[in-house]
Amino acid sequence: MNIKVLVRTPLGPIGLAAALLLGPSLLFAQDWETPRTASGKPDLQGVWTNKTLTPLSRPKELGETLILSEQTVERMVTDNQSYLNAEYSASNPDREAGAGAQAGDDGDTNDGYNEFWKDVGTDILRINGQFRSSILIEPADGQIPYIGDPMARFRRAQGAPGPYDGPEGRPLAERCLLSFGSHSGPPMLPVMYNNNYQFVQTDDYVMILAEMAHDARIIRIGDDEHMNGMEKWMGDSVGYWQEDTLIVVTKGFNSQQNFRGSSENMVVTERFSRIADKEILYRFTVEDSETFSEAVTGELLFSGRPMQESMYEYACHEGNYALAGILAGARRLEQQQGAEK
Repeated sequence: MNIKVLVRTPLGPIGLAAALLLGPSLLFAQDWETPRTASGKPDLQGVWTNKTLTPLSRPKELGETLILSEQTVERMVTDNQSYLNAEYSASNPDREAGAGAQAGDDGDTNDGYNEFWKDVGTDILRINGQFRSSILIEPADGQIPYIGDPMARFRRAQGAPGPYDGPEGRPLAERCLLSFGSHSGPPMLPVMYNNNYQFVQTDDYVMILAEMAHDARIIRIGDDEHMNGMEKWMGDSVGYWQEDTLIVVTKGFNSQQNFRGSSENMVVTERFSRIADKEILYRFTVEDSETFSEAVTGELLFSGRPMQESMYEYACHEGNYALAGILAGARRLEQQQGAEK
């Protein structure tokens, strides 16, 4: 006798084989129990990754369309794989210097990083069985709602060092002070590689170690107040449990750090919910009335890494001559310009 198993999801009835593609949490949610620490709190410990092909902001042509169809996702994944296949193809040894992909070769000649070094993932973000067009879910259009000129915060203040005056004028990530792209957070967002985190948990603290630049954020659990007078990298984080969700509020960011141009008065509220054996649902809200006209909210999944795959040290400046070369080049240009006067 043939038995056909159907699972009801937001995408409609699907066969068992297709349901398996939607992840074990969909099929076995009723049998799964939240792992807990000795004190009974949900256990968030382990090594997790948040890499995804889904962008932070939604493509504007999609408007308020947050949920993507299976057909659209299949096309996006196929297009990405075709792009990777072209990037990994053999280079043309006869190409002219500076020729790019449009000249018929692999296109790496115009890239600071070719695809070999990147690890952005191969899947579209899927939450509750629904494929997402953006990490941002609020505002409804999936865009960052800037007040006034969105580039104003990125312009240097009068008297601040120029980009080539010295190391202090270079970006934080280039100086290995903090990871780029808000990877270490908060909010913790995927970047082009090293999208891994290690969670270590006690009753009084949760430590989140970001692989890139090995940034360690220590969250105090149950503290009543934030530290005043300290501008810390990644801010000052205080957390508390609301049933089975860890809620973390972070304030007091260093003035040199920002999220998409935010001010040091930014407040980030994060929610961590263990929803499956290998999944943590991560939700964040960014509030900054100086920069954004309304709060910005996003959702991500953190997926568990296999036990045998360790999180390695990110050696940011090992063998890196770029910073010295940039500054030396600027001094050389200044000498040449001085000699021409």
